Amino acid sequence: MSRQVPALSPEKEFAETLRSMGCLVSGEHPIMDAKKHRIEVEGDKKGGKAGFYVAYLDGHPSGYIKNNRTGIELKWKSKGYSLDPEQKAAMQAEAAAKLAARAEQQQQEQEAVAQHVVKQMDDLVTVIEPTPYLKAKGITPQAGIYTDSDGQKTYIPAIDSDGKQWTMQYIQEDGTKRFAKGGRKEGCFHPIGGLAAIAAAPVIVIGQGYATVAQVSQALGYGTVAAFDAGNLEGVAKALHKSFPDKPILIAGDDDQSLPNNPGKTKAQEAARAVDGTAFFPIFAPGEQADNPKGFTDFNDLATKSALGIEAVERQVHAAVSKAIDNHQKRVQKQTQQQGQQGQHEQKQERRRLRVR
Repeated sequence: MSRQVPALSPEKEFAETLRSMGCLVSGEHPIMDAKKHRIEVEGDKKGGKAGFYVAYLDGHPSGYIKNNRTGIELKWKSKGYSLDPEQKAAMQAEAAAKLAARAEQQQQEQEAVAQHVVKQMDDLVTVIEPTPYLKAKGITPQAGIYTDSDGQKTYIPAIDSDGKQWTMQYIQEDGTKRFAKGGRKEGCFHPIGGLAAIAAAPVIVIGQGYATVAQVSQALGYGTVAAFDAGNLEGVAKALHKSFPDKPILIAGDDDQSLPNNPGKTKAQEAARAVDGTAFFPIFAPGEQADNPKGFTDFNDLATKSALGIEAVERQVHAAVSKAIDNHQKRVQKQTQQQGQQGQHEQKQERRRLRVR
């Protein structure tokens, strides 16, 4: 016999809770599929999604909500009755169908955006003279980035590990950044020097912003990778680790001491752990970061704002890379030894079996 039906369905109850947390519930939200979903909150700028939630339908419906704009978070449990097996199966099937339809629609939208940005490239030119953004960052133009006929805006293509361009980062004269609306950014990146340069590099160094990895590339003398933001570091690291499983991966992280939970550092460390890599961060002159934590976060800041300058970038980056290569070689040697020992052990066992026969 089915249990008593709650006054509100779990979806409606969770939606009300989202609203109480300042989330703007619309469209397909809430999606109760045990996955993380971004959502717009009160006070967000157009296109912003400073909230997220995860909701579950298993057994007693539950979830987690966080409004990053207010810092408020909440663990939620439905006040209604637990779902019986039939109710749970029906709701899970409905959620799965909605998710599949949404994924298909998203794929179509992303393909359309990809075609648009590729076509847009026809109207752009390779950056020769530094754009206002590059001047402000003290970056020498590298092949692979573009500008318009006025030479004011900066356009940075974002590709996947197969080389397909999915979106583009647009940087205005004042440094304001955005991506093509509806495009795929997850797992996409910009390789300085192109994929061939990444393939030729002894290690793969991934950072957030273009200016950061361009600075690191200048110090190393070979290609590096821009993942664009902290949340995309792990996806990019995994994609490149799959393409280049024998290369050490380093994450040149941002040290966001001015932000709660230091997302730049946290996400860099998570990305490094996901691929058995190494995360490293800029070290500034004494007092610089403490006095101005927002202004001293990445390797471009170290090069252009710190009293330590470019020499410190070169010294710190080369030290991190050398250590990573050394650790990688030791790990490979250890694995080779273990495989050899395992092979010897198996050979001994096989000889024993033959003697018994």
